[in-house]
Amino acid sequence: MGEDKKPKTIRIVLVAVLILFFLILFLKYLPAKSFNIKSSEKPTTKTQKIPPFNLSLGAEIEEINILALGKPGAGYPGENLTDTIILMHFKPAQEKLVLISLPRDLLVKIPIRPANESESRNFTPRLSMASQTRDAEDIEPLKGAGFTKINHLYSLGGLEMIKQKTEEITGLQINSYILIDLAAVKEIVDLVDGLNILVPQDINDPFFPGPNYSYQAFALSAGWRYLDGETALKYIRTRYTSPNSDFDRMARQQQILKALKQKVLSLNLLWNFPAYLKIFQSLNEHIQTDLGLMEMKSLWQSASRIGASQIINLVIDKKETNLMTSGPIILNGQISSMVWPKKGQENYDEIRNFIKRTLNDEK
Repeated sequence: MGEDKKPKTIRIVLVAVLILFFLILFLKYLPAKSFNIKSSEKPTTKTQKIPPFNLSLGAEIEEINILALGKPGAGYPGENLTDTIILMHFKPAQEKLVLISLPRDLLVKIPIRPANESESRNFTPRLSMASQTRDAEDIEPLKGAGFTKINHLYSLGGLEMIKQKTEEITGLQINSYILIDLAAVKEIVDLVDGLNILVPQDINDPFFPGPNYSYQAFALSAGWRYLDGETALKYIRTRYTSPNSDFDRMARQQQILKALKQKVLSLNLLWNFPAYLKIFQSLNEHIQTDLGLMEMKSLWQSASRIGASQIINLVIDKKETNLMTSGPIILNGQISSMVWPKKGQENYDEIRNFIKRTLNDEK
């Protein structure tokens, strides 16, 4: 009955940091005029873009915030749902990276769109708190502005809308964004000949979404396992395998991200030009960013020095950080399992303070 039981979306890992690393290495060998990577200028809004950064020119930049989004892409159900949302907080001088993951099922109020944006769509979902002991038809919807899941914001209002909401939730101002789709993940993992991953617990998912809205079984035993591209995708897509569901999925995303970075650096791909060519061809159709060439080169030069111990994984959840609560919600006439701040809907003070304290502790 709930939305979570339908294979409407493809769960994906966001390896945008590593994909960007691959891209920058390749860019060192090609003139700018040969690039065909998709780019997108940010919509003109009242929000002023943070000036570009260039670490290689000696600029003293304390922090950089890049919003990394992952979506299924064309040909998949829910092709524009950003099921992976990670804010990458980068401290160049300290050579540290903090990955802040937001749950895809986070209930949010739809931001007011700037009047000059042309993509505006009318969308006012019905929302109510659903008691587990009451029938759905007995529940009165809340009155007021529309609500939705955070992973719907991109499809409703584009990058500016989800950027605006992420800034509100985290209290961090976003410099740039990276948006990738599903096809790139499998190809990149296969290009590095797979990953060795420590699976923390047995996975047995009899309802893993298959082709044509079917189901298939996916099982993986606990322990060290070698994952090729297809298995890595299943590893970070599977959701009905643990009591913490979406939060454990986010942890697996970050685990794959760290493992991929380590694999890239260990392979010393700096001199492997054919690998660059394959990676570039893969990325060409599956990545969108507003990062400029100098920004990307500077980012790679600094980020490549970050060791595994300097990457901090911060999952905003109800288990580890105890910042969220969850329950059933009636949204668009359907009962869905949702999460929202423990302090109340749209109350992000505790989350912002937690992120601020964590970042200050890492100084």
